[in-house]
Amino acid sequence: MCTILTESDFDQVESWIGTGPKTFNLLYSITRDGCDTSVFHQKCDNQGPTLTVLYNKEGSVYGGYTGLSLESGAGNRNDNSAFLYQLYYSGLNTPKKYSVKIGQAAICSAPHLGPLFGSNTAYDVLTFHSIVQKSSSGEYNLNGDMQTYFGRNYDTAGISSKEFNNGHIRVTELEVYAVKDVKRKTPALPTPWRKTAEFGTKMLGCLKEEVKGIQPPEGLDVPHFNILLLGPLGSGKSSFCNLVASLTPYTFGDTVSLQLYDTRGVAETDTLDLLQCNFILDGHVPDFYEMSPTHLLKCDDAEFRHQAALKNKIHCAVFVLDGLIVGDMSKSMLQKLLSYRDLLNRKGIPQAALITKIDKLCEQSAENISNTFLSPAVKDLVYNVADLLNLPRNSILPVKNYEEEMESDENINILALLAVRQILFFAEDYLENMKDKQSRSRGNANSGQAHSDVRGSDTA
Repeated sequence: MCTILTESDFDQVESWIGTGPKTFNLLYSITRDGCDTSVFHQKCDNQGPTLTVLYNKEGSVYGGYTGLSLESGAGNRNDNSAFLYQLYYSGLNTPKKYSVKIGQAAICSAPHLGPLFGSNTAYDVLTFHSIVQKSSSGEYNLNGDMQTYFGRNYDTAGISSKEFNNGHIRVTELEVYAVKDVKRKTPALPTPWRKTAEFGTKMLGCLKEEVKGIQPPEGLDVPHFNILLLGPLGSGKSSFCNLVASLTPYTFGDTVSLQLYDTRGVAETDTLDLLQCNFILDGHVPDFYEMSPTHLLKCDDAEFRHQAALKNKIHCAVFVLDGLIVGDMSKSMLQKLLSYRDLLNRKGIPQAALITKIDKLCEQSAENISNTFLSPAVKDLVYNVADLLNLPRNSILPVKNYEEEMESDENINILALLAVRQILFFAEDYLENMKDKQSRSRGNANSGQAHSDVRGSDTA
């Protein structure tokens, strides 16, 4: 999900407010101004109605609106026009409005507090207090609370905070907009449907450094992320592998943090079956093993890896689809892809999808690949693929492989690194979850041993 609201998002908020056309002027942004309550109040107090927006890495966008002007020392205040809202959840468009309960405190203002919806003693949404520094992961781990009293002052329809913001307040951005009773002007340039930094040498350098910093969690004995590529014949899987390989020397350095596993292209008839796919996912297939319809791996084969560790297993699966023909995909082909997706879901393995050949979709992208996130055609295709595979939109990643190009293209590399970064994020989250499970399992085992020792002493 982008880290800026689109015109359609502003239209949605405008309809929720319900008092006519509105303009939204950015007053405060933590990525621009710092996550500091003194700066927040300096920029946002006495500005009239405001809209607070939070974004996280999962692709959720949520926040709150108040029709009152913020004032540092005003304390608890009632505002029947106030509401909490959710625009996106995990990349999916899920517009929901949660109005303040009659007679309950809508907002609270104090010099040491950031945006707060609710009261000072029972806050539905307390974003942060004092100063919060940006973490090495590029997120702000806000020190507020959106769990303890969530639903106390606002009618949240019984949803949990996890269903509101993924159960945490680590954000990539927090913005506050002034809301004025003026009709918005049509933007002179199209609004990017997925926000990134400006394409160019600086962005390429930043992406290289960021991708290099994404490493498997310590303590798991996993040297690199294992990424499985699945897709129809001719979709561009091998070309993407070559593209990533060309980026590897100057992006990852000596410690390559990912390994791509290419599979035979999925065809209408001759295809990788679910049993073989399951073997790959569980790490039973040795590296560089070449499967074919006449050479399928069996449990009693000498090459079969019986004792597969986490480092042998797949940590994220990526569907690769040809952007020119995905709209004409047959029902049988789609059903095959969905069967793989269902298997991945059962195993809890995260998934993404690459859309290749996007430069062929419209003149805008063909003229300059940096226009990818301005192209309505690419946007529509991303949305369609998300619906086809039932995946969040932030996991649908448009790319262009090298074809007739003779030299390295900065914009092609940027688009590829954006995709690689998101895939690594998914794999990193998966391994973090595995680490947590292992820790809990060891804790339970130790607890059981302790009880056993105690019983043994009593018996003696």
